[in-house]
Amino acid sequence: MRGISMNRNILLGLAVAGLVVLAVAPGLVGSVLPLLLVAACPLMMLFMMRGGHGGHGGHCSTEPARTGRPAGQEVSRDEQLVELKAQLASLQDRQEALAREIAALEAATSPAVREAEAVARVAETRAQSDQEGQQRS
Repeated sequence: MRGISMNRNILLGLAVAGLVVLAVAPGLVGSVLPLLLVAACPLMMLFMMRGGHGGHGGHCSTEPARTGRPAGQEVSRDEQLVELKAQLASLQDRQEALAREIAALEAATSPAVREAEAVARVAETRAQSDQEGQQRS
């Protein structure tokens, strides 16, 4: 929700700038309006990049894994290795489960699909034999 309020704040600021231009120099509205519209995109991007990720803790790959320890507590190299190996094992188990699920989905075809494939093979065989017969003629 923070990103939405950020967009509204920026658009509100641009609207205020547009009203100021309208009040100070009404003849410039036609030339400043496109500039305000073009400025909206980079300003929103700038503020969302800086302010939007501040509350999320970031997603940097160099950030240590969250382990439930207090932030100031140091973790030894051996503890890190144990944690990383446990994470790796968990991910490998998940990968194997996903591979089994994919294989089951690929293998599970309904009788209607098998019948349609058989009909298509028969039709293809007939079409090939008809083409060969026409070429011989």
